[in-house]
Amino acid sequence: MSSLQGFEVVSPNTASGRFVLTVTRKYVRLNKNAVLELGRPEFIEFLINPSSKQFAFKPCEESNPNAIPFFVPGKTTASVTLSMQFVLDAMEPYFDFPEVADDQEAYAQLKGTWIASDNMLVFNLGTAEQGVMKKRGRKKGQKAASND
Repeated sequence: MSSLQGFEVVSPNTASGRFVLTVTRKYVRLNKNAVLELGRPEFIEFLINPSSKQFAFKPCEESNPNAIPFFVPGKTTASVTLSMQFVLDAMEPYFDFPEVADDQEAYAQLKGTWIASDNMLVFNLGTAEQGVMKKRGRKKGQKAASND
């Protein structure tokens, strides 16, 4: 009798937990769970419902005229960041970000719902939680550290 009998492998490639969309003035990010639930597609369609104030992401083929490059195969990070200006411009009217210090960034986080029948993730503006976070990465005026 094997000591592994009855055990099941828990895969890191399975979506679990919340689907989160983070929106700032400079980017839109879908967390790992959202990307996994979408199936890591190379291209997506981005949809907005102005009357219900919802955003949706739906996998599509590259041949779709509205296809947006999404997941890069072989990529090591699991979340996806979109910083295309047309995406930011489309979302901008739905958010009122406060002015913040240079080392901070205002953001909104929305929880998503998977709609299996339409194969898409939907984020409702009504679930948005806004806040301010420290900026990541190199600070303005800093030089990259050298390895001498």
